[in-house]
Amino acid sequence: MTSLVDTQADDARINALPAAADMIALTPAQWSLARGAPSIHVQDGKLLHPARYYASFDLSAAQPTPVLGWYDTWAMSNVASVPAATDMIAVSAGDWADITTFRKPNGRGVQDGEIVDYTPPIPLSVQAQTELAWIQQQESRAFVRGQKFTAEMLAYADTIEVIADGTDTTSTKLPDRPANIMS
Repeated sequence: MTSLVDTQADDARINALPAAADMIALTPAQWSLARGAPSIHVQDGKLLHPARYYASFDLSAAQPTPVLGWYDTWAMSNVASVPAATDMIAVSAGDWADITTFRKPNGRGVQDGEIVDYTPPIPLSVQAQTELAWIQQQESRAFVRGQKFTAEMLAYADTIEVIADGTDTTSTKLPDRPANIMS
């Protein structure tokens, strides 16, 4: 976009305007945001990003999923690396300005088209490492009592170990703890 023209201003010279086919009408909200925008990108007679502010996320990820980027598309000299507007969530000017509770660098995610608080899941290998500590505690208890792990508990410990050390990369959750631990 090369310039902004308020066709309803008292000093607007209608006869000096470009042809209507060469202009893009803005909504009042867009007009308000456009006055301070250095670079509004247009393609084929349409705004590439009709909203000014956006949050990007992984469209293929299970939700909730983290916000991957925040974009002021009208302040960018080049938007070639910015996702399409349809692949992001538009953010209001008020939310954009709220860097304390809304537009934070971490802790925001996307669920059902909305920006939400987000805590990333604990990686399975980290969960398994925590579970290994519990297994070691149970092993110490068994030793003190003169008992042994059941076959079920030994198999469980082996499974947790390969998840914790990264050998098992196919599991998506930890197995349930066995009902009988010691014999």
